[in-house]
Amino acid sequence: MTKEEVFKKNQQLSTEFELYLLEHPEVEEGIPDNSMIVLLPEYDKELAAKNIELAEAHHEKGQAIVYVSVGKLRTSRIDELTLRVA
Repeated sequence: MTKEEVFKKNQQLSTEFELYLLEHPEVEEGIPDNSMIVLLPEYDKELAAKNIELAEAHHEKGQAIVYVSVGKLRTSRIDELTLRVA
């Protein structure tokens, strides 16, 4: 997996996680301040392993690491869409 692929997949995953937190604020309450959040998609074992590797290499000494298992990801949150070209 290229760095670009890792970046794109994690960008999508991060966006969806942020939206999830907006809908479930109680989850955010369980995340310690200044912690590193590591998203582990169960549906993409290669990306999960890469994210663990990156976290281990880049977390600060004494920093809490929060591992977030993601069971599945919807392809789109948009239910309806209309384009109008003028």
